[in-house]
Amino acid sequence: MIITSPKLLTLQYGIKPINNGAVVVSRGTILVAGLANKIIEQYPGHRVLRLENTVLLPGLVNLHTHLELPHMLDAIRATTFTAWVLNLIKAKRNLLHKNYAAAVRTNIRTLIHTGTTTVGEICTHGRSQALLRKSGLRAKVFFEVITMSPSSPISFSPFLIEKGLVQFGISPHTPYTVSERVLLELKLKSYGTPATLAMHMAESKDEIRLLQGKKSGLAELYHLAGWDLSWAPSAVSSFEYLQRIGLLSPGLLAIHAVQVTNNDIAIIRKSKVSIAHCPRSNKETGVGRMPLNKFLIAGITVGLGTDSLASSPSLSMWDEMRYAYQIHRRNGVTAEDIFRLATINGAKALGLDKEIGSLEPGKKADIIAVPLPRKNTGDLYSDLLRETKSCIMTMVNGKILHPRNPREKR
Repeated sequence: MIITSPKLLTLQYGIKPINNGAVVVSRGTILVAGLANKIIEQYPGHRVLRLENTVLLPGLVNLHTHLELPHMLDAIRATTFTAWVLNLIKAKRNLLHKNYAAAVRTNIRTLIHTGTTTVGEICTHGRSQALLRKSGLRAKVFFEVITMSPSSPISFSPFLIEKGLVQFGISPHTPYTVSERVLLELKLKSYGTPATLAMHMAESKDEIRLLQGKKSGLAELYHLAGWDLSWAPSAVSSFEYLQRIGLLSPGLLAIHAVQVTNNDIAIIRKSKVSIAHCPRSNKETGVGRMPLNKFLIAGITVGLGTDSLASSPSLSMWDEMRYAYQIHRRNGVTAEDIFRLATINGAKALGLDKEIGSLEPGKKADIIAVPLPRKNTGDLYSDLLRETKSCIMTMVNGKILHPRNPREKR
């Protein structure tokens, strides 16, 4: 199949937006991307899908989600991060397995309709992995682990690393909700494997206070869980703690990374840890704002994620991208930077950048088409951020998951 569009964004470095572009897809793989006229001449007899008034670009990578959670934000909003956590725990007591499964189905539809083709999912209740397999989306599913008791038994299923659309890893919840003994066990199981661990870390000031032995609102969480405060790790920062126990590596995806120092950034850069940035979730839970420009200047891989509907208004990456641009543009972050966070950077953070994240020969055909912006300011990236709400077409691995009556011609 040849897909043509008035505008083509390949997200390859050094390649500007292409007018009247096309992508050739064969058996789920991109053969070539470039000028439509030349490609149609080069591949006679191929089916041609002509998309009018559209922009063709790589599928979006939603680097961090909890698809099992339904919309709960309005019900559990709080004035502090710890109060939000406690409200979430209380609200989940009223949810059943069928509620989690129903949320996953609904949330998957939202992802597909808004152009997410790859998702980094935290699976807590055992419902999202099977439904993601059926969805046609590409995913890396991290199974969540929460255990602080020094005497609790260690039991992990083997890592299920698949070569298909859905791959697996483990998510030790946070540095303060998983014991050092368990973290060291995970280190042995995951060392050297790209993006097999995902952890919420350096998210709130209370987290840093707890690690530093200061008064912290998270003491209430420990009390609720029946944990002794002496079990909490002792460190200057979350990243310093994981560096000390040897858990920092390219195989770790650090989620949030809001409360970081310049020394933390140096540690992250040296260890080649990737970061999942969830700016709307950070806002809603009141944890602060990540210094994104400092990460990018340091050459750290940062992707973008929506987080869950318990801490974010929507699972639309377009909403997340718009907000990220709004709060970071004053620090020199461009609209094109935001697109890289949502595509190739997210792919790299999941260890998938050789397969997806840009439209170029040899990569998988994860492609979306969105409406061509009505207003042209000369910056297509910012125009798209201003206007885009949903997709006209969503394709994963060469299969169209979300058509909107596309016109196909030979």
